[in-house]
Amino acid sequence: MKPLEIKIEILKSGINQNQIAKKAGVTPTLVSQVIYGIRPARHVRQAIAEAIGKPVEELWPEENPNKAA
Repeated sequence: MKPLEIKIEILKSGINQNQIAKKAGVTPTLVSQVIYGIRPARHVRQAIAEAIGKPVEELWPEENPNKAA
């Protein structure tokens, strides 16, 4: 998914990036950097995916370990 699509999904879920950051034990800045692909922190990707109820691989297809290279 594109960063804007992820942000929309976060808003639709009724939470915000600050809440995801708090739950993941990171800064809101890191959450934003992960959304925009600047930093690929897996635990933050997982927290974002859980927050919006989608698999990490749907948000970041390059995370899919079964994807053919």
